[in-house]
Order: sequence, then structure tokens, then C-alpha cells
Amino acid sequence: MVNYAHLRQNVLFRAERFYFIPSLKLFFRVPFIHLIYDMEKEKVFKSVSGHSLDDLKHYHDEAKNFFASELMMLKEVIPKIIEERQAKAAVLLISCTQTGAALLLLLNQVDSFTNESIMLSRSFMEKITNFCYVSICDEKEFRRFFLHPIYKHYHNVGSFKLGDAVDIDCLEENVESRKKKQEKLKNIAIVKEALELFSDKDSKMNWTKKTLNQRIEALEKWGKFMDFLFLLTKAYYYSNASEALHGSLYGCSYNVGAFDPEFDRNKEGELDKKLYKDSACNLLHLGMLVHETFTLISYSAEINKLWSHSFENWRMASNLLYHILEKKIPGVDNKH
Repeated sequence: MVNYAHLRQNVLFRAERFYFIPSLKLFFRVPFIHLIYDMEKEKVFKSVSGHSLDDLKHYHDEAKNFFASELMMLKEVIPKIIEERQAKAAVLLISCTQTGAALLLLLNQVDSFTNESIMLSRSFMEKITNFCYVSICDEKEFRRFFLHPIYKHYHNVGSFKLGDAVDIDCLEENVESRKKKQEKLKNIAIVKEALELFSDKDSKMNWTKKTLNQRIEALEKWGKFMDFLFLLTKAYYYSNASEALHGSLYGCSYNVGAFDPEFDRNKEGELDKKLYKDSACNLLHLGMLVHETFTLISYSAEINKLWSHSFENWRMASNLLYHILEKKIPGVDNKH
């Protein structure tokens, strides 16, 4: 068993089991799924994993332990942040701890909430990427990040309210009142600056014009940590998570191997093995992103002890990832 330092403190994430979720086997009654498999009858199926289902469940538990450990350390690191930009952006990391805890709750039921967990994984990955990006971007870009909530607040003051649908008689009066509040806000210097950066007309502008790929490229150019993990995590999960989040047919079904021509749905236990394997790898990748964030923070904050604990976790998690994927560890004699 992998022995994760800094974890064994009776800290467990549990969820009550829900019984209203139908078996995923029902999913394969959908006609288009059969069509896909009929088209692939000539394919040679490959096993999802050479590991047994029991082993994959064990590895999944270890991956959860690793991710939970990194979240615990993240909570300890946040108050130690002293660099001004990072302190202003630390709310993103606080949000990551909450998203991570929610993710662990869902993954106590791998067979039921795989799609939901991948959506949260995308959110977690993007938050932590944004934190790292705004720590190293130029001043104008950081200013956009910092003033975007002010811009959104200005437009929220003037936006349609839930009560307006009920209070129809006063609708025009309420709209006029909110416009006056907006005009008063424009007299505040920081609001004026925010509207100059964004718009007093368009309420739907993003805080950055940079794509996620461009933000990751900026981290790559900075070059002081293992930036490739951000690109790797995006490549693995972002597109599928987007499909799931936006409710496409593909997004609601890809996680059970419906579009993998080498996946044998008729082989007993194969679907369970796929779900546990994919989920374990997801948790390991996200936990590794947390460690790289510690590396970035360590250049300005005194977190050497926590960083060392995290690095030991990272090293064992990396070994576990290669083992789950049945890959050779680069530079290691795998015969021993």
C-alpha cells in the first residue's frame, strides 16, 4: 500500500449512497450505442486494464488519499501566501479546496457520478491554472482579473431581478431606479477603471481575452515548474468535460466507453474497470497540479516543509499513475 505522508489523520470523505441511480447497463439499450458497436464488429477488443477490478478499486482509494492529502496541505499553504498578486488571487485556491472536496464526495460512487466528477475536474483545473497564470502575467492582464468582479457588479446592479416578474406594475420604475444606481457607481474611480477595461454596455465579457491554451503557454514560457502537467490535464479532460457540461449526446455517454471502438462492453467487469481506472488517473493528475502550484508559491513564501511533504506524495503518486497505466517509468529499471 502506498504510504502517503501528511495524511493518516482520520480524515475521510464520505457520502451516503444514493439508490435512485439506475444501472449503467441500461445505457446500452439506447439504439445508437448498438449502432456504434455494430459498426465496430470487426475490431479486436482490448482489455481496459491488465489489473484486476479489486486492484483498480484499491488504486482508486490510494488516488483519493493522495488528492485529499494535497487538498489538506493546500488549506495550510493559503494563509502562508505573502506575494501581493497571489494573495489577491488566493480566493481561487479556496474555491479549489471546496471543489476538490465535492469531487471526492462524488467519487465515493464511481459507478454513478463519473460525468459529474469530470465537470468538477474541469472547474478545478481551470481555477488552479488561472491562479498560476495571474501570478506571472503582465500587469494589465492582472488588472483585468482583479477588476472583472467590479465590472460584473456594475451590470448586476442594473440587471433584471427575480421579483420583477411578479411586480409588473412597478417594472418601469424599478428599471429607472437601477439605472440611477449605475450612474452613481460610475463616479467611483475603481468602477470607472473597470468599465474602461471592459464595457458599460456589454455585460458578458470574460476577464481575459486569452484562451486556456494561451494561459498555459504563458506558464510554459515562465518555465519554473512542471508546466506540461497543465497541458496534459487539459488535453485529457477539458473537451470531454465541456461536452458533459453542455449536455451533448456525446457528453452524456462517452464515459461508459460508448465511443471507444476497442472497449468490450460485453466482457464482465470491464465497464467497472474502466470507471475506476479513469477516475484514479483523474485524481492523480489533479493532485499533481496542486503540487505544481505549491512550487510556484514556494518562490515567495516559506512553505519548504509542506512542499517537501507534497513532493513525497507527488513522487509516489507518479509511480502509482505509471503502474495503473501499465507503463514503464522513464529512467528506471522496471525489472527490479
